[in-house]
Amino acid sequence: MQSESEVSKGISNETICGYFYILFILSAVMAAIVLLADIYALALNPRTGFVLMLRSAPTVVLAVVNSLFLYVLCSRSLLK
Repeated sequence: MQSESEVSKGISNETICGYFYILFILSAVMAAIVLLADIYALALNPRTGFVLMLRSAPTVVLAVVNSLFLYVLCSRSLLK
């Protein structure tokens, strides 16, 4: 196994977990924007809007849950 590089040794655990927290917030904001766009499309054309919502929902949910999981994993493992 390789040892940690000198460049990454200076990065604190709080900084790493902060990065994952910001990533989660950005994912949640983007998910909200996509959801609002899908609702708008649903209001304009119900059939097309429903198809768009069905198509984007799994991707949006997976992105938000994955980024939240990374933050929780980081906070539980590095911030003890």
